[in-house]
Amino acid sequence: MMNPKATNPPKVSTSLDTQAGAVLIVVLLVLILITIVGAVAVRQSTTDLKVATADQVNKLLFQANDAALLKVEKEDRISSANNREKNDTLKGYISSSEREGHKISFCVRPRSTELFNILKISEIDQNNALLTNKNNGYCNPNDSDDYVSEGRVITQMTFVRSGTQGVFSAEGSGTSSDNVEPATTGVNAAIGCTTFVGYVTSVIPALSSAPLGSPSSNNTTSISGCFKQLRTGNNTVDSCLAALSVPYQTQQQTYINQPVGVKCVSGS
Repeated sequence: MMNPKATNPPKVSTSLDTQAGAVLIVVLLVLILITIVGAVAVRQSTTDLKVATADQVNKLLFQANDAALLKVEKEDRISSANNREKNDTLKGYISSSEREGHKISFCVRPRSTELFNILKISEIDQNNALLTNKNNGYCNPNDSDDYVSEGRVITQMTFVRSGTQGVFSAEGSGTSSDNVEPATTGVNAAIGCTTFVGYVTSVIPALSSAPLGSPSSNNTTSISGCFKQLRTGNNTVDSCLAALSVPYQTQQQTYINQPVGVKCVSGS
């Protein structure tokens, strides 16, 4: 009896395995592509958010500065119109001859009835020495009363007396009155136009990691200390805030105190 030969079943050639491998590769490539696109989108949205935030911060700081300048100018006009004492108005106080070269700073406190108050100012003389009897004007980042714009912004103003412009100060040498010494006292005293520069700086402490500092801080390592720096020189208010990465904005305005009936020939 013959045993039939054992035969192997025929192999069927198929491309299913190859197709499955190709699909897997395509899926992986698609996933990688989606990941890259997602990462780019997130990065772009983060950049857009930073740009939008920076724009909002700049607008908020500009509005705070602008509001402070408008308010102090309006306050001074009203005070002058009401014939208040000379020292009760900002223009009259800083235009006094004894304050030539002085720097007067005060915080914009929204709960105060007036911005300028001689009892709430900090004054530095021409030698950059702080007057001990006038040291109550610098902003305190730890005091909620010193914040404006819904408690987000601190605004401090500084006015610097730059000098007196006499009525003949623009006259050239060799003219008829060039060698005449004007009287400094009495009814014949020369009338001058006083020039002073106003600086207003607003900051948002919450958007920085810089320490607020104590009210007595004088160094450049805290926001409170930055407010006490000078407006010119190496270490200024602006350079201090910039070094601490504190969002801030400063505006500058020049004023001329022009007496009624007097033309400031050397003024602008």
